[in-house]
Parts: sequence; C-alpha cells; structure tokens
Amino acid sequence: MKLPGLPENEEARLKSLYMIDLLDTRDDERFERLTRISQKLFQVPIAVINLIDRERQWALACQGLAGRELPRDISFCAHAILQDEPLILNDARQDARFSDNPLVTQAPFIRFYAGYPVRLPDGEVAGTLCLAGSEPRDFSAEDIAAMKDIASIVEDEFEVINMAMTDSLTELRNRRGFYNIGEKRFRELQQAGTAFSILYFDLDKFKPINDLWGHAEGDAVLKVFADQLRQLQGPQDVAGRIGGDEFAVLIADSHEAVAFQQKLRDSINAYNASSGKPYNINFSYGVLSSSAGTYGSLMEMIKESDTVMYSEKRRKNPGGTASGPRTPDAS
Repeated sequence: MKLPGLPENEEARLKSLYMIDLLDTRDDERFERLTRISQKLFQVPIAVINLIDRERQWALACQGLAGRELPRDISFCAHAILQDEPLILNDARQDARFSDNPLVTQAPFIRFYAGYPVRLPDGEVAGTLCLAGSEPRDFSAEDIAAMKDIASIVEDEFEVINMAMTDSLTELRNRRGFYNIGEKRFRELQQAGTAFSILYFDLDKFKPINDLWGHAEGDAVLKVFADQLRQLQGPQDVAGRIGGDEFAVLIADSHEAVAFQQKLRDSINAYNASSGKPYNINFSYGVLSSSAGTYGSLMEMIKESDTVMYSEKRRKNPGGTASGPRTPDAS
C-alpha cells in the first residue's frame, strides 16, 4: 500500500478548510441530497462527500457507509486531492497503491472507486465527491462529466456558506461568521482545558480618515488591517470584522497572543512607514485569556475584552477624538 503524499500547499489548504468549519458536521441536507442523487445516478452502493483533514478523512455527507471518519493514511480520497483530474479505479485490486489497502482487503471491499476533487471558494481543495462499490466497473467519459457537474454543485454550496459568513469588504468572517465558528471553537477549547485568548481591536482616528480623504480610503484602511490579521492568524485561530472598524481574533493558544499583537504592531508600523499615505493606521486593543470555566460563552468573553480595549483607548486619548494626522506608531 502506498501512503498518500501531501499537497505542496498543505498548510494553506488546511487553513482554508478550517475557516469554512464543516469538519465534524453531519446531516446537512444540502450535501446529503447530493450524495443520494449520486448514489442513484451512478448506481453505486457508496456515495460520499469527504473532507481531508490533517490526519483523517471526514464524511460531510454519506450514503452506504456507517462510519464518518477514517485515518488519512488509508484514504483513497487523500490520493485524489493530489491531482487536478478525477481519480478513477476500475478495480482497486489491480493498482499497486491500493491492492493491499484495508478498505480493499476488508469491508467495504472496495473494487471500483471514483473521486472528483472539490474546491473551496479560494481555490484550495477541501476533499472529494467520491463513488465506490464492491464490484469492478467501467466509468465512461459521460460518467465523469456528470460527476463533474455534481462536484460543481458541491462547490457552489461551499460558496453559499462562505458568502453568508464572510464580510464582503475585508473577506474576514463577518459578525455572524465569527460567532458561529468562534463559539464552536470556544466550546472545543473549553472542553479540552486549553488556555486561549481573545484580542479585540478598534481602529483609532478612523472617522477622520473617512471625513478627510473619503470612504474609499477608509475602506482601503479596513482591507489593509484585515489582511494583516489574516496573514498572522494560525490554522485554528478565528478572525472576524465585528463592526465598522472593530475586529476580533480568537487565538487558540494563549501563549501566542502577545506575539500576535507584537507582530501586528510591527507589520502595521512597517506599512505606515512605507505607504506614503497622509495618515497612519493606528489601533487600540484589549486582550483576555481564558481557561476551562473562566467564561460561560464567547459572547461574554468578547464583551469583557471590548471593555478592556475601550479603557485602553480612553487612556491613550483622554481629550476626545483626534483629527487624524500622522502619529508615531500603531499602538
């Protein structure tokens, strides 16, 4: 048996997969419907939409199999995501990569397999639409074309999910998306007893930028700041635009919170120094760390970090709102 390799962009692929937050979900009718249609259309006992995680395969929707999870090492789909075209095996026993795979030698005794890669809205491969059966069979060009159509519908559903939870300007999670994914991550970290942190940001002197240089310039500032957050966040972190000029990041490892803030400060200062703009991008922030049982919900933690952030903002600017000239750094 040949173990599946890793895509060259594996970390970026996983980051995109985690951001759409479909791992460990099940019974989503929009995807279950597509596997039922595939099972009937292609007359196969098994039809699955699989997502390939770091060390496992997760069945987002599944017909014909009892379990949802497999080790990535024995996954046929982990091989399929390494190529642009579909992976078709008329008889897995005749392929040295799979002939002694436990999925071939034991139940479900796979002989026929077809896996079509499905991509996330940013182009990264999430997993496959796959078909399988216990009897060898041919798979025609027409069959492949029909499978491509269904895979495209899967990708359309990924796009719909992404649009509902994404801020159209900054392409970070919107408020709904941040709380939807962040609350799930909050519960997971609480249950694991893992210490994590919330960083809450507010851009300083943002209104004067809109007033003096126009809303297009203000939008550009929001995009720059969001891009810096996106570049710094880890695969398990969750970043979002919570309000007009307010952002939050859930840092899955609290030990990384200080380093995250410092790297953000350095990158914003570097941008200010080289941008040639008549203003600086400045921000205030509040940071809270949590371990199991400290807070009852993500919302509770966000509210307190918001309070901490505004206390810092008032300390820095006791006289009220500034008019927006250049200031020395991003703090």
